[in-house]
Amino acid sequence: MAVLAKRDLPIFFNSDGGLVREAVQIGLILRESRMTAGVARTFPEGCHLGTPLGDACRRLMQSKREHKARLYFGGARCGSACVYAMVGASTRHVDPGATLRIHSGVGREIDEAANFLRRYVIGMGVDPALVDAAAKIPSRTFRGLSRGEMERFGIETRGVYETPWFAYHGRAGEFLLLKSVTSPTGDSGDEYRTRTVGLACSPFHPSIRFMYHQELTAKESRTPPMIRAKIGDSQVDLTTLNPQKDLVEKSFDLEPRQLLAIETGSFEITEMFDQSIIKKPSRVVRFSTLGLSENILALESKCASKK
Repeated sequence: MAVLAKRDLPIFFNSDGGLVREAVQIGLILRESRMTAGVARTFPEGCHLGTPLGDACRRLMQSKREHKARLYFGGARCGSACVYAMVGASTRHVDPGATLRIHSGVGREIDEAANFLRRYVIGMGVDPALVDAAAKIPSRTFRGLSRGEMERFGIETRGVYETPWFAYHGRAGEFLLLKSVTSPTGDSGDEYRTRTVGLACSPFHPSIRFMYHQELTAKESRTPPMIRAKIGDSQVDLTTLNPQKDLVEKSFDLEPRQLLAIETGSFEITEMFDQSIIKKPSRVVRFSTLGLSENILALESKCASKK
């Protein structure tokens, strides 16, 4: 099978949706390649602007791999499962002329996919309330998201965006508290990275495990930064959990005083780079603990029941 040369090209969606799990797989591929996505229609030269595409236009599009084309935002839409594919991109923009439309799934899909989707979108840097908003719309209808909702849910990447805490209940009794922060990688603001933190039961009861997941740029992946967590008055160097290409996962077990500190204030992660290799200053990312305290008791109870 022929392999296309890797180029830093944006992806534009114009779709009323499809299958949710397949959409999530597309989103994960976009995130793995740190791609940029938006919502627009593309028309090759020789095609007339219209919907649906005519047979002559389809034959033209299939005649060769690349065409000169024009990009149109007006009338473009991304609906249903398409939204979950699009939010997988690292950098996202929805032109005011385009629309995002949401609705619920059908049948068993509602029960099986909703919690799965909440965990997926929070890892993409999006508020899981997006999934809850979609669940309220009957499957046979659509509702367009306002610009304010897109901003509130963090669908567009713009500046620093922090999700609320989310309590994830897995099928096999897994219980996690999760949140993420998305921010630009540099001064240009044209590339974004998402960092996710989580709290879970530790194998060493009654400790609570603190987990940190960080996406890396191409340069950073060759020499990953050292990660240090500051919680209350203590500083902890995080150990590697699962070393992988283009991301770092680290963890440690919280002491009771650290858990108390994490409940009542904020905490921060410092990323320290090897200055002899990557000329970058240390980077500090702060995480709010607002809304965490009400979920901590549920997590401790769940961990106690597993003892």
